[in-house]
Amino acid sequence: MSQPYDDSTQKDWKERKDKIEGYYREIGKMGTVDNKKISSISVVKSGDKLVVQLDEGDGILYEIIDDLVNPLRMIKTLSQSEIDKFQNLTK
Repeated sequence: MSQPYDDSTQKDWKERKDKIEGYYREIGKMGTVDNKKISSISVVKSGDKLVVQLDEGDGILYEIIDDLVNPLRMIKTLSQSEIDKFQNLTK
């Protein structure tokens, strides 16, 4: 019986896996890959909401979900006024 993947496929997978693991190791050291300072950190639980405000003022509303690969589920884009409403909810 032959292997399900040939040697080149296994080599490609190992290289991608090593890059991904290296990326997350770097994030763990300083919080970001490029070693910039972190403006804030929030500890959240599944079901919590996250608003990411972009430089232009608009933003994106995410929900934290129980998925280790992609823990953010985009709910919708937000205008500046909608972001202000969310900020007023948490004060």
